[in-house]
Amino acid sequence: MKKKPKTKKNKPDMPEFDFKEFTPEEGKIYEDAVNTYREAIVAGKTLKQAYDSATIADKELEAVIQADFLKILIAERHFAQGQALDDVARALSVPLDLVKDVYRRMVQEVGITAASQFGSEFGDITSKTSD
Repeated sequence: MKKKPKTKKNKPDMPEFDFKEFTPEEGKIYEDAVNTYREAIVAGKTLKQAYDSATIADKELEAVIQADFLKILIAERHFAQGQALDDVARALSVPLDLVKDVYRRMVQEVGITAASQFGSEFGDITSKTSD
């Protein structure tokens, strides 16, 4: 995810993220790669082994898919199944610092997206609340 340059309406503490729009061909590559990665994880492979199980010619697209797949696994295992982040890291054979960093970025992206959606629906709130 790339941060957009700050403009007058962007606040310094609220970076915006540029989410990739996939072409139909990229969408198919994405879906196939995620399915291949998922099959490898279910078979007991490490995250690196899962990534090595699919060849994607476009390295930029590959990086986006791999980053998203780790987010998917964290969401499924930590949020949906209640696994501790260190257990997620251990199960995938990746450093805990990586899982924690991705987790923090996920939470930040959700917050920014929610704030943006709120702003789109309700406009800027100029008066402060007491709660």
